[in-house]
Amino acid sequence: MKPVLLILLLSLYACSPSPEDLANIASQQFRESGETEESWLHDGELHFSTALEWQKASFQNKRATSSDFLLALDEQGRLVINIADNQSLKLHSEELTRKLNKQFEIIGPAVGNKNKYKDLLISDAVVLIASQNGWLKSV
Repeated sequence: MKPVLLILLLSLYACSPSPEDLANIASQQFRESGETEESWLHDGELHFSTALEWQKASFQNKRATSSDFLLALDEQGRLVINIADNQSLKLHSEELTRKLNKQFEIIGPAVGNKNKYKDLLISDAVVLIASQNGWLKSV
């Protein structure tokens, strides 16, 4: 199963904009989200962060960052899910947050946890999870 997942990830990575591009667009969503009254959309600051930083962040920060990434993927025309209304965006953001929490679950001693997660970017995991859930258009 792991080789298939690796091949899928590599093909998505090769055919997709770079994770840095996605993080840049998501970061822009964060700056623009100040225009809404929805408090849950504010304060996402993990766009360029690693899994270690994700582990330490608040739920509000994680959920807002997840919504920014979903909005960025939608802006790129890559999503097949509908996040046009805030309720749908919130539900998908919370689901993405739960899945990222599971993906980046703290394991074992601090040294082992740090070694496993220090170089894993959230933007990479977002694309992988979105793909696994069927949220991305086929390339």
